[in-house]
Amino acid sequence: MSLLHTLIRNQKRFRSFTVYMENFVKAKYGGLAVILGTICVAWLYTSRNWKSKQRKILTRSKSIGLLHGGELALQRLVDFNAASTNPATLDYAKIVLKALLTEEHLDFRKLQSTGAKLEMSGNEAEAVQPLKNAVKKFRKEGKLHEAYEIEMILVETLIYKGDSEQALGCECLKHKDIYDARRPLYKAMLHIMRGDPEREANECWKEFNNIWGHSTEFSSSAEGGHHKPITNFNKFEEAVKLLRHDIQEIRKKNDKNKIKLIDVCLN
Repeated sequence: MSLLHTLIRNQKRFRSFTVYMENFVKAKYGGLAVILGTICVAWLYTSRNWKSKQRKILTRSKSIGLLHGGELALQRLVDFNAASTNPATLDYAKIVLKALLTEEHLDFRKLQSTGAKLEMSGNEAEAVQPLKNAVKKFRKEGKLHEAYEIEMILVETLIYKGDSEQALGCECLKHKDIYDARRPLYKAMLHIMRGDPEREANECWKEFNNIWGHSTEFSSSAEGGHHKPITNFNKFEEAVKLLRHDIQEIRKKNDKNKIKLIDVCLN
């Protein structure tokens, strides 16, 4: 039995809640599931004083789900609710990520979901090196599709880490020949986060809308229609700037904690 299967077996009691939430939201709200997710995200962002009694779950990890729209946004909502109720699930995320990367047949949805859990716990930096190693490994083996998909997850992780320069330099964002809405979406986010001229982000945003309009990737599984929470560039820009602010605040807190630790060691 693999390490991944052992971990999953040990977390059976956490599964029921996740499955229940997903089925409940899909059955009751159908096409409105994405709108529900958007409302929850907006509430969490505006309720700045919200704290978990057991562990603070960082709400910034929900913003990319919001920006993607559709099924991924719903999945992020389910993941977030499961983690909020059972913070212990976050403790396994790093181990699960490494285990998933060693599977013979990669499950990209599980990889992205596990990355989301690391983001929720503020440990996205822990995912960077394993993902980099995996990208390098698969490229060396000639498995370009696997390398591409994992690097896309790496880009998202680097965004939450606040490393815009490294994210923008990732090879997967340069493949214009691949019809993937994530590429222009992430580039638009990164241009805004870096403070680049607005036209650069706007051009990427237009490209994203064009691809999204012809894709079923972000459609509602219940109705087969498209429901995108953010519909114009200005709202998109506001959401990204809010994410950037949250990342900067986290960095400040981390820097202060490091200084305090150094002072304690010196004294």
